[in-house]
Amino acid sequence: MGLYTLVVPRRLRNGLLAAAALLVAGGVAWDAGLRPPPRLEPTAQAIARGRAFVRGHCLHCHATIALAPRVAGWTSRRAYDVVGRLPATNAAMPPFPGSEDDRRDVASYLAALGAGAAEAP
Repeated sequence: MGLYTLVVPRRLRNGLLAAAALLVAGGVAWDAGLRPPPRLEPTAQAIARGRAFVRGHCLHCHATIALAPRVAGWTSRRAYDVVGRLPATNAAMPPFPGSEDDRRDVASYLAALGAGAAEAP
């Protein structure tokens, strides 16, 4: 042991190492895009914008494949999560083509549609 070696009890050292590992893992997760989800505000305007987006981008398939039964009971948060990973949810689905704002609006619309509070596209 050298002159400047600090003697740290094993439990304390292991606890400090575990805490450091959690901090590093949290930083890596943050950098990987695992950020807290944005706040979703299903206003009438957001729902209308989401409906317009769906009409313009999704009806080539969903004119014959009804959306309402597929999204029944969904919250805005669930819709937001699913819209962000469409191909993983259903291999026939393309990646979401819109912006982050579009995604929030579509999530608001799908939740309202599933609750019977919005018109079909």
